[in-house]
Amino acid sequence: MQLSKRTQYGIRALICLCEAYPRGYIQTRELAAREALPPKFLESILSSLARGKFLISKIGAMGGYRLARSPEHIIVGEVIGRLEGKKLTQENVELHDDMKPGEMAVEILQTRISAAMCDVMDSTTLATLVEQVGQKSRGGQMYYI
Repeated sequence: MQLSKRTQYGIRALICLCEAYPRGYIQTRELAAREALPPKFLESILSSLARGKFLISKIGAMGGYRLARSPEHIIVGEVIGRLEGKKLTQENVELHDDMKPGEMAVEILQTRISAAMCDVMDSTTLATLVEQVGQKSRGGQMYYI
């Protein structure tokens, strides 16, 4: 499975917004600069996420976008569903009696893979991703204060 550029960019922007969550709003141009994303495309993605109730937007000099709720309460599967549409997360395969054994095996495997992907996406929050990014960027070392 390969996520679309739209979804990849959306997740990248959301990770930046997680870091800024306690502080407030970030403007689109700042998000675009931080992640080297095309600003107009990013604006479209952020607008979609705001319509999906993942972000809050505010107009003005001190405006921009911020998370609508804490990173612990935003599930990656919901974000991907919003940006990719239902086609990625819902693959209902029907097995028929007239299918060849090999065809049936492939359909069974695809169903299991789709279910596993949905399990991963639905059990991962933005906070989990931020934590994993932090661990990887520190070389896997955990620091406690």
